Amino acid sequence: MNLKYTIMKTTKTFTFKKSNIILLGLFFTLFFTSNSFLAQEITVKGVVSGEADSKTEVLTGTNIYLKGSKIVTTSNKKGEFTFPQKLKTGDVLVFSYLGFVKKRIKINANSSFINVVLKEDENQMLGALNSNKRYTSKRSKQE
Repeated sequence: MNLKYTIMKTTKTFTFKKSNIILLGLFFTLFFTSNSFLAQEITVKGVVSGEADSKTEVLTGTNIYLKGSKIVTTSNKKGEFTFPQKLKTGDVLVFSYLGFVKKRIKINANSSFINVVLKEDENQMLGALNSNKRYTSKRSKQE
């Protein structure tokens, strides 16, 4: 049993008018350039201070990094910093210092200067319990 298939070829030609091509070109030009206008690059500077026991003092050596990257800087002796890379709107900077709660700040168009105040962390140091019992080892003595 022999089967024979015939496939009909149909060809269509598309014709563009000159005005359609111009409109299409304008659309793509606007689409690709609009993203560069929305993503403004900002140089971020600021001062980091910490609030502990109702006193506010500048924090020297605060770690400042861009979330999701390995770009890091620290604050100087006056608590001032300048981030080494220009940031885009929507980027998140993370500020961390030992004994203080981390703070995340989302960058917007007005974030050229940031004044950051970190709050003291409410954790307690773990240590040995007060006990009058003398410590004795549970190991057998080696002879």
